Amino acid sequence: MLSSPILPRACVSRTLAPPMLTEYEQRREARIARNREILVRLVGDLPAHWAMMKDPNESSPEKKKTGVKRKPRASIPEEDQRRSGRIRNLPAPIYTSFEVNEDLGDQLVRAARREARRKQIATDRSKGSVSGESAKPKPSKPPAPPAFGSIKTLEAKINECSLTHLGQPISDGTGALKAAVIHTLSPVSNPRFSKYSGIQEWKNCVCLFVNVGDKHGNSYKNVFTHAGGRISWFAQPSQHEETPVIKRILETIEEKHDATQKSTAPAGLGEENGDEEDDLKHEGSDKKAKSEAKHKQSKSDTTKKEPRPEKEKKQPVWPVHLFARMEGFTYVYCGRLRVLEHFPHKTPMQFVFRLLDAPLLRHSDDFLGLVDLADADASLGEHKEKAAAASKKMLDRKEKQAVYL
Repeated sequence: MLSSPILPRACVSRTLAPPMLTEYEQRREARIARNREILVRLVGDLPAHWAMMKDPNESSPEKKKTGVKRKPRASIPEEDQRRSGRIRNLPAPIYTSFEVNEDLGDQLVRAARREARRKQIATDRSKGSVSGESAKPKPSKPPAPPAFGSIKTLEAKINECSLTHLGQPISDGTGALKAAVIHTLSPVSNPRFSKYSGIQEWKNCVCLFVNVGDKHGNSYKNVFTHAGGRISWFAQPSQHEETPVIKRILETIEEKHDATQKSTAPAGLGEENGDEEDDLKHEGSDKKAKSEAKHKQSKSDTTKKEPRPEKEKKQPVWPVHLFARMEGFTYVYCGRLRVLEHFPHKTPMQFVFRLLDAPLLRHSDDFLGLVDLADADASLGEHKEKAAAASKKMLDRKEKQAVYL
């Protein structure tokens, strides 16, 4: 008796008849067929719904018949293709639209143009032409009203300071430098001021805060000449002759302040006037003599009139005062300043002031030390030895202070 061969499991599964459906599966297949017929009646043979009704194992007859033909890709010339110019070995493009000299922001070209404009403005102003008038700086906007408690609304006690601190450093023991001076001059305890500004405007005067030497003893552009009788000073770059504070400073040139200069002079200055250099005297002494004669005449005329109850006269105040220091040290009160000359066409504006109280200041070691640090013309003469010792002492203190810190 022959035995039947043993077939693999895969072959057995292929040869076996499909399994019988259960009663539930038969009802399910019948529902699926009925639903397909209903969908065909509702949507017809729309291609959007063909995928829902077709057998997933069958492909669409429309695709077999027609098919989808893709359009051939249009060929682009090589020169129009968006490829890197470096890969295509093309020269680097130039995107600038300005001159070659300005390509890299040539500072020399711009500086030459600025210098040419300045020269043109200077020549126009000297000729008084229309272009020179248009080149003048525009008038400044009216300043904003000062804040409450600002020193601009307060009158500085500058005359008292002249009596007690002329040629002396001003300190309040707190380590503050500019604030110490402001508190000494202020009639109130906590005035408002800008600690970063070298120009402090009060209601009755202007105080200039100047550095004449840095922490290494090197001088700034602010230098002394004529044995401390003059000092050069530079305004802020944005300031010009029409700036309100500059106007106040320039007023000291006028002859109307001659009488104020005499009335505000500290005690003992008249005796020292003989030691002052002749070139420090004001030009136009004849005008001064005439004005003094007129003043005496008007005074004599007033005495002839009937006496009236006199009001308490306000003590006059000189308009501009100087406080100088070496960087890191306290400020020294250097007295009254009067404009000797100024250079409005420079940027920033340069001033040359006369120190009205220089004869008295030369007796102060603190003042002479500052002059020696920024002596521009070596004119100290007999005061040189004393000034050198004072400046050396100042630098030694600075060095010790740096080591301590």
